[in-house]
Amino acid sequence: MKQLFNYCYIPGYNDESLTTKDAMQTYLNSLGVDGIELFHYKKDLDVVSVPVFPTVGVHLKYWPYWLDFWQGNKKYLKKQFANVEDLKTYFFGAANKDEWINAIKENIKRALEANPEYLVWHVSDADTENIFTFSFNHTDEEVITATAEVFNAVSDIIPQNVMVLFENLWWPGLKLTNKKIVDTFFAMLKRDNVGIMLDTGHLMNTNQDLNNEEEAADYLCKTIENLGSAKELIYGVHLSSSISGEYVGSFERTVPERLNPEKIMQHISQIDRHQAWTSSKIKNLFHIVEPRYVVHELYYNDLQDLAKLVKKQQSAMGIY
Repeated sequence: MKQLFNYCYIPGYNDESLTTKDAMQTYLNSLGVDGIELFHYKKDLDVVSVPVFPTVGVHLKYWPYWLDFWQGNKKYLKKQFANVEDLKTYFFGAANKDEWINAIKENIKRALEANPEYLVWHVSDADTENIFTFSFNHTDEEVITATAEVFNAVSDIIPQNVMVLFENLWWPGLKLTNKKIVDTFFAMLKRDNVGIMLDTGHLMNTNQDLNNEEEAADYLCKTIENLGSAKELIYGVHLSSSISGEYVGSFERTVPERLNPEKIMQHISQIDRHQAWTSSKIKNLFHIVEPRYVVHELYYNDLQDLAKLVKKQQSAMGIY
């Protein structure tokens, strides 16, 4: 099992003392981790991060809202985008789904420049209103079907030795709470070497009745056991804790006035906490699944802060 941490290179923000291979390797050794999972969110890969950081996996660009674009639902698109230029900016210059397929392929090509062992692909859809109202435009079935269509249209450019791991979220799509949905999704994929990236925090977000990590660990284990043989597809784990039921139950199911990206991110981060696990009951999860990769996917201020959080989580896992 390889241990990694999530990383996204942001010029001027990152610790400038860790921009050499030796310095970064010393940092990794101090944590007992093997490398990073790089979040590739822009059109071009950040060249600074590739040679310095041992990149084991790459998280592909994620468009939270995309299904209406794929299906050509102009009525809903007009509610989300003021004009065509805003739409094209959001979809990396694409004005239609064929152009978007090309944009996705370019994102994958740039990601492959880091020579990753695996890629991560989100399976979800929600617009900026849905995430507040919790009234969604599409079902899990619709999202996984369209995701399979998109993936099958681009998968031929991914080398067969690079695994593609599909990540669960708490919005409509691959939530991992329904075995039939999981089985149906993977049956639609026209490629081998695929699997699941289990995000523990995202799965916890599907249950707002969780009061503590002990209850959460039990919920995770029970939910994964209910997948039956599909749990064997879990090759990776994004490990974090997210007890957010109190917040989810507290806000009104209405869209805030003067909605902007800052309000959206504040809302999402209140739901999806990305905190370090402290309860040793998380060890029970690793009695059920045996992932090749465990990514400490945490919110952190800097790499010094991250080191403390990773060690805390490793302690809960019983490996530090």
